[in-house]
Order: sequence, then structure tokens, then C-alpha cells
Amino acid sequence: MNHTARKLLVGTVGAAGLFLATTATANADTTHKVAKNDTVWDLSQKYGVSIQAIETLNNIDQNSHLIVTGQTLKVPAKDAQVAKNNAPAQVTDKKADTANTSEVTVKAGDTLWTLAQQYNTSVEKLRELNGLAADAYLIHPGNVLKVNGTVQATQQPAQTEQPVQQQAQPEQPVVQQEATQEQAQEPQLVVSANHTTHTVQTGESLYSIAQAYGVTVDSLRAANNLGATLLVGQTLTINDPAKDPAQEAAAQAQQEAAAQQATQQQAATQVQQPVQNQAPAQTQAPVQQVQQQAQPAQVQQPQQQVVSTSADGAAIAAYAQSFIGTPYVWGGSTPSGFDCSGLTQYVYAHFGKQIGRNTIAQESAGAHIPVSQAQVGDLLFWGTPGSTYHVAIYLGGNSFVAAPEPGQSVKIGNMAYFMPSFAVHVN
Repeated sequence: MNHTARKLLVGTVGAAGLFLATTATANADTTHKVAKNDTVWDLSQKYGVSIQAIETLNNIDQNSHLIVTGQTLKVPAKDAQVAKNNAPAQVTDKKADTANTSEVTVKAGDTLWTLAQQYNTSVEKLRELNGLAADAYLIHPGNVLKVNGTVQATQQPAQTEQPVQQQAQPEQPVVQQEATQEQAQEPQLVVSANHTTHTVQTGESLYSIAQAYGVTVDSLRAANNLGATLLVGQTLTINDPAKDPAQEAAAQAQQEAAAQQATQQQAATQVQQPVQNQAPAQTQAPVQQVQQQAQPAQVQQPQQQVVSTSADGAAIAAYAQSFIGTPYVWGGSTPSGFDCSGLTQYVYAHFGKQIGRNTIAQESAGAHIPVSQAQVGDLLFWGTPGSTYHVAIYLGGNSFVAAPEPGQSVKIGNMAYFMPSFAVHVN
């Protein structure tokens, strides 16, 4: 009998231990190590428990809901509360929940999570009560939702809603302010009472147009809404022009006509004077004939000086500047397009000086002198003698006029930025 009783006692203790172990396992809390981007709400959805239960069990601030990556959290067993209650109790709870159900109108800034916190319930219960999908998050202002429970005594989420709304109010003034700033940043065009207009032609640049009208490039930009490039046919406003290109072109044409007429008259005089001097030589004494034959040589010497002095430096410089704005054309030697040596050849040929077609030939058109001794109208060269690569006409000071390179037009340059190697004074 004692042996049998002992067996029954051991069996009873073992069964009790198994029951306790099973109960402990069923009611034991789960632990979770916080990973990157985890939130309390994510854990509540993952383990099917309420946010409040997790935060209460782990002493988490229910205002900030802050958890840290690597933190180990206890998660209450999902069936813990179910195990405590039987089926009739569940029916009673549902009836009680139905009795406590109320409706709330969604306001701006509300979310399922803030409503769950406000009414001491869970997001899952809100979804179930309102027939929302298990992954539904989005609600809209004006929606009417059913909620269980009553509003907590400390309505901290409700208090935070007002600042959110107050922050949303300034949005419209901010947009208006940004629009006002954009309007203020738009350039205000300046048009003076004394202005004219100019239509952009092929080969022109802002610089050449400014030079033609005696204004600055900045004034052109202030008076016109300009893009990165000028367009042929574009109309520009010119404020307070100091020059009239049309009048200057007419004056230049008159000067050229007068110069050509003077050259023709001088040539005619050179032809007529020897003939007139030879006519009386046929009826006079041999001594007088010898004297008369010497006279043409004496007359021709000052006439050659007149030809050379007509090509003075100032006239050469002025004539060269009349081609400002002419496009650069490789190999060009006419007003329809110049390269650097084509421009100098054309200008000097106008004054009866043949200086050659390329820079190497033009080096030999006169005496080589330092740049510091150059006079207005002299040629300026870049490169060593015998291998020069660029030529221009000196205007005085630090300025010169040249056809610079493809894509540009004849314009005035500055020796402070592009210093010549030497100069040539044309004979």
C-alpha cells in the first residue's frame, strides 16, 4: 500500500508541475528587440495588442511614444486577457462596448492612432467597429467614426491638435509672400522718355549696338528683357542714345565720297600739270625748256606728301571703327565679313596703302617698334616676327579694333587683357 500511495503522490505532483508550466508558458510575456524604424504602433499591430498595454508594461512615455533601436521590450501575451475571461464574459464585454459606443467627427489632423489614444482604445478596434480594412490608415476631415469608451481625463492629443491647426493657418500667407517675392525678383524694365528702338541684324552683339548708339551694355540690359543670346529681328529699346547710327553712316559715306573725289582730283592734277608745263616748253629757249622740264618733279614731290598725309592715323582708326559689328569670316576681306588681316588690309587699301593679305606679309609694311611707341592707326601684332597669328589697328590708350575670332564680330579690344607683342608703323 505504501508503494502504491507513493506512486500516486509522484504522479499527482508531476501533473501539477506540467499544468503550472503550461499555464506559465501560456501567460508568459514575449520579448522584442527594437529594430530600426520600429514604432510602438508597429509592434501593437504585429503582436495584436494595444499600444497602451505595451507602453504600460515597459514604462514608455505615452506622450512621445519613444523607443530606441536595440531596446528590449516586453510584449504582453495576446491571449492573456482572453484566458482570464470566459465566453459569457466576452458577450457581456461586447454588449458593454456597444453600450459605450459613440460617434466622433474627424477633424483636420486626426488619425486612427490619435483617436485610439484619445478614446483609450486600439486602432484595430476602431477598424473593426467601422468596417475598415486591416491595413487602412487614411481618414478624412468630416468622416463620422464609431468609437468605444470615453475620452480620457487628460486629453493631451486634443490639446496638440490646436497648435497643428494654428501652424496650418499661416500656409496661405506664406504662399502669398513667396509669390510677392517672385514678383519683386522680376526685373523692372527702365524706359526713358528719350529713347529709340533698334532691330538686331546678323552679326550684331550687345557691345556693337551699345557702341553704335553711344550707350552702355548695362543700360541695354536694364531697358530690355534679354535672354542668353540676341535673336536676329529682335527689337531693342535704346535709352538716351548719344549717337545716331544712321546719321553717322551718312556722314561716313559723305566723308568717303569726299575722300574719293579728292583722290581723283589729285590724280587728275598730277596728269594735267606735266602737260601744261610741257606746252610752253616747245616755244621757249632751250634754257627755259630745261627749267620747265624740272618743274613737274618739283610739283610732284609735295603731291606725294599730300597722298601720304591723307592716310593719317586718326583717319585710319576712325575708318576701321566704322566696321564694328561686322561678323568674323575666316578668309574674309570685305564688309560682308572679315578675318583679322582681311580687316587691316581693307582699311589700309582705302587710303592707298597695300600692306599684304596675311599677318606675315603685313609685318613688312613698315618699321617695327615697341608697343609703347605705337601711334594711333599703327598695326599691332601678336606672336614673334615671322610667325604672328593676329593683327589689329591701334586706337590709342589701351584700345584697338580687330576682327577677333569665329563666332564674334569686329569690336574694340583692351590691351590690358590681350597685350600685343610689337607694333608696325606703316610707311
